[in-house]
Amino acid sequence: MGAPLKNPPVYFTVAQVRFNALLKLAEYLPSIQEAMRRAGFPDFVSHKSIALQIVMQDGQAVPTPLPQERFLFGTTDRAHCFVMGPEFLTLQSTNYGTFEEFSGMFLKGLERVHELVQLDFIDRVGLRYLDHVAPRAPDTLDKYLAPEVLGMSARFGGTPVHSFSETLNVVKGVRLLSRVVIQSGGLSFPPDLLPENMEINKKFLAYNGHHALLDTDGSVEGREVFSSDFVWSQLQAIHEVIGTAFKATVTKHALKIWDEK
Repeated sequence: MGAPLKNPPVYFTVAQVRFNALLKLAEYLPSIQEAMRRAGFPDFVSHKSIALQIVMQDGQAVPTPLPQERFLFGTTDRAHCFVMGPEFLTLQSTNYGTFEEFSGMFLKGLERVHELVQLDFIDRVGLRYLDHVAPRAPDTLDKYLAPEVLGMSARFGGTPVHSFSETLNVVKGVRLLSRVVIQSGGLSFPPDLLPENMEINKKFLAYNGHHALLDTDGSVEGREVFSSDFVWSQLQAIHEVIGTAFKATVTKHALKIWDEK
């Protein structure tokens, strides 16, 4: 993928592994919390929520409340946070750095969990990036994005308010879902991905105007015996596909701007 950009537009990053269900997770929790604390994630929070599960009864779909609990282990500066449930471990970050740093942090957390609970298998490995494309004055957004994702606003006339583009491809075994949302206003998040107990970089919060949100989500599904080396190889494969998609979505002008000191 080449050298990292000096000022990348990424403002939120997620890595996740789904594994075999841990129905006795609560019993392991004190040990997991202590391991995460020693690893630099002392900010512990427990979140309870209710999800709706659709159950078929007498041939009809009936929504049934399903209690859920997630455990958050965050850094003191609230820039990185592990989120754990009975079937997954996620790392969220608002200070991405580089792929090697981010993936290394995730793998160390995953290995600590494995040492305590002995994971059996993996069902899914995922990596997701949110990028904020905000043009510098006097540039306009069309100088930063490929024509295919700009929508029809320019042809309709008037003031553009909102545009949405979604593409789903399978690339080298990676399921790649790319969404581009063009809108006016301040920074926003997809409804299914909200930061919890985290601090967003102020440089992204300061912008208010016409901008784009790039939401690029890559995943590999399939059951495999647990191995941190396997997870690492899957993250690398997904990262490569996402990097190619990112460069296809933005322009050379945008890349040049983001590579300035």
